[in-house]
Amino acid sequence: MPSVGRIIKNHNKSVLEATESDEGARQCNCRDKPNCPLQGQCLVTSSVYQADVLTEDGESYSYIGLAEGDFKTRWRNHTKSFRAERYRNETELSKLIWDLNDKQIQYEINWKTLAKCNSYKAGSKFCNLCLTEKLLILKNKSCINKRTEIVSKCRHRRKFLIRFCS
Repeated sequence: MPSVGRIIKNHNKSVLEATESDEGARQCNCRDKPNCPLQGQCLVTSSVYQADVLTEDGESYSYIGLAEGDFKTRWRNHTKSFRAERYRNETELSKLIWDLNDKQIQYEINWKTLAKCNSYKAGSKFCNLCLTEKLLILKNKSCINKRTEIVSKCRHRRKFLIRFCS
């Protein structure tokens, strides 16, 4: 009969090996690799990202967001909100882009990953992904994010509640 310490050690080893094997996975599936939004890292999961908007006037804005799934799916949702007017107020970033478009100001958006964290897992008390996003919003004084995002609840915890299980 193995000891509890040995069982825990084997479990931790198997979990760590599983995450190391994920690192060898494909990191970009863009057809046009030079135009990848994250320079070949668009399939990164559970990440906090920043979008820097530079206007032709020399003004700079930054938006901080998170993606629980892969970044590319989140990026596609952002670009959808830039094109379709019915999604104009979906995020603070889309509001800014639509304001710039209304004023006919040219802009460029640069994306980068700020942190890679774990999202909420059943049984844990907090979500590292949400907490990291909130911390980075607080640190960045010039970001366009709403301050109400800092006091909002973790949206990842909801899927583990019994009443939402099917």
